[in-house]
Amino acid sequence: MNGCFKGLLRLAFLAIALVAALAAWWFREPIMRRAAHLFGPHSTKLPPVADTGVGAPTPKALSSQQTKVERLKQVTGPDSVVLSANEVASLIGSSMDWSVRKSFDSLRVELSEGSLAVHCRLDTRVIPPDALGPIAGFLSPREPLRIAGPLRIERPGLARFTVEELSLRGIPFPPPIVKQLAQRVAGADSTGAVPLRVSPGFADVRIHPTAVVLYRVKRSAP
Repeated sequence: MNGCFKGLLRLAFLAIALVAALAAWWFREPIMRRAAHLFGPHSTKLPPVADTGVGAPTPKALSSQQTKVERLKQVTGPDSVVLSANEVASLIGSSMDWSVRKSFDSLRVELSEGSLAVHCRLDTRVIPPDALGPIAGFLSPREPLRIAGPLRIERPGLARFTVEELSLRGIPFPPPIVKQLAQRVAGADSTGAVPLRVSPGFADVRIHPTAVVLYRVKRSAP
């Protein structure tokens, strides 16, 4: 009786293995395409710096950004100032906590309506392997990172960049994992927002595809 049962059990396992093999063969093309998308070669290029929508921090842009913000503090100063993409990148880069900023090489900032994206080459050694799952073994020491989302001023001197999208090596991560990774790689809080120490000279910000406007006082919601 036991011999018959064991024989039937072996046949059942064999049937399951055969069905799995047939399914893998039948769906081999979509499986291979998905595997190639996840683990195959991806572009490691960062977006090129442009005159308008994509900027990189430079000493000149940092200085001009600081000068514009100082004008907002003056009693006779303007109600708002406009920052270029390079000036925005300089603002973001200089406002990050150094423990995060030092792992963001070749930083870029890309502007879009209502949000911005930070691109860089991330030192992947700062990410615990268990946070990335099977993809961890395929990463180089530095990989292109993109984090994107809105920016708001919480109070004078403190802005929050909420990470709503995150991709590493061109691979986008689903929302439930984005917050966890944003905490690991960008110093985000439990809500997925990265704190930025900014000048108290402006109280509101509006992001557009070609520039960012800083306002002296809080504006009503659009």
